[in-house]
Amino acid sequence: MSHARARQAIEMKLAAWASARPIRIAYGTAEFKPAAGETYLRAFLLPASTSSRYLASEALEYRGIYQISIVCPSGTPSAVHEAITDELNALLPVDSELVRAGFEGQIIEPPSPGPTIIEPATYTVPVSLTYMGLADQ
Repeated sequence: MSHARARQAIEMKLAAWASARPIRIAYGTAEFKPAAGETYLRAFLLPASTSSRYLASEALEYRGIYQISIVCPSGTPSAVHEAITDELNALLPVDSELVRAGFEGQIIEPPSPGPTIIEPATYTVPVSLTYMGLADQ
């Protein structure tokens, strides 16, 4: 399934970026336990419906949203999540190629922050980007 390939292409870039920083990423349903006071990312795919633009169904079009939520301990200055958002924009800009095992796509909308979700011990800033790509059947 090419949504999985799009996810893998994004996560390869994200993992390489995170490995050079003191930040961990919780991917999808993988087990993850944050340390007390840790700022971390929670990343997952929100696929849209697959479509075929061609009458012969020669290729399928995949679209979706990849969300990277920045989870910060309560009291963390806004500058922390704003800096991470800026770095994600530099890492995954519009028109970035996403290539993985027969899937060819690109990011079509830049990483954009959503409304802050405030909880007692943490606050979360969701940052979402949109991708689109084609894969042969």
